[in-house]
Amino acid sequence: MSEQRCTLLRTAAGSTNTVTQYRAFQALGCRVVGADCEPLSVGFHFADAFRVVPRVADPAYLAAILELCRQEGVTLFLPALDEELELFSRHQEAFLAAGTRVLVSDPGAVATCLDKLLTYRYFQEAGLPTPRTVAAEAFRKDSFAAYPVIVKPRAGRGSTGVHLARTPEEAAFFCRYVEGAVVQERLEGVEYTIDVLAGMDSEVVILSPRQRLATDSGISSKGVTHWVEALVAPVRTMVKGLGLVGPLNIQCFVGPDGAVGFTEINARMAGTAILSQAAGVPYFEGILALGRGGRPESWVRPCEPLVMFRHWEEIFLKARDFAPLAGARP
Repeated sequence: MSEQRCTLLRTAAGSTNTVTQYRAFQALGCRVVGADCEPLSVGFHFADAFRVVPRVADPAYLAAILELCRQEGVTLFLPALDEELELFSRHQEAFLAAGTRVLVSDPGAVATCLDKLLTYRYFQEAGLPTPRTVAAEAFRKDSFAAYPVIVKPRAGRGSTGVHLARTPEEAAFFCRYVEGAVVQERLEGVEYTIDVLAGMDSEVVILSPRQRLATDSGISSKGVTHWVEALVAPVRTMVKGLGLVGPLNIQCFVGPDGAVGFTEINARMAGTAILSQAAGVPYFEGILALGRGGRPESWVRPCEPLVMFRHWEEIFLKARDFAPLAGARP
């Protein structure tokens, strides 16, 4: 990719994290294109260009995104939704032919990250600390020595479908209630999200842990950057072992005794990665450097301790200004 101005495509333009991400990339000189299936997506108001597209499950979705990249001259595409990662991973060559680099890991690595049971098995095979996890169909009353436990979908994001089961009977109920569930040991301690950027050689280039102080509907609403040296080596192991590339986020708990338990790997940029960026970590710059085919500045060290509070902000438009949101801007 040449040194021309980056035109960046981000899907899920209506998501909570859209506005701050768009602004951050625009501040670095990017032209940002937004896409979403909902015409009244807030990101459309802040993007330099936008397009209403089919839903991810629609057979026409892939072709619509590919055509959008051609028409808007998109040079870098960062998929935002778990549901679309495998799709775009399988079709990276088609996008390259259109002049667009899709910054995503290969299909096998993505498939492991999207499936919580496969992720657990990978952690075990790699010797990485992780809470005991069993498939719902294999759950028995004696599967866990202590309760409560967590019942959640094998494939899912946020807190959708996640339940705390205080007894074996409650766990058995939620195993029937939640489609395609896993049952997981509940960890005590502080929850962390780790912002990671992996090079094309799957070496960790940037690593920034953030403590989750509070969540709302599974999304971090309060957080603080906090360095934990014990996370560095295992994160390097899992990223290299799975062959992950690009922006990632990894979730774990650190217990009162310092013991670490990894729970999830998300093969995409976290919605709250803006906290690491605001604390001085060159995360967004690193993404753009990687998108241009370069080697990002390395940052695997403490940053400024910075606290984040998130809040709603209203945008008011005249009724006549709603019309452009039904289609792409000229």
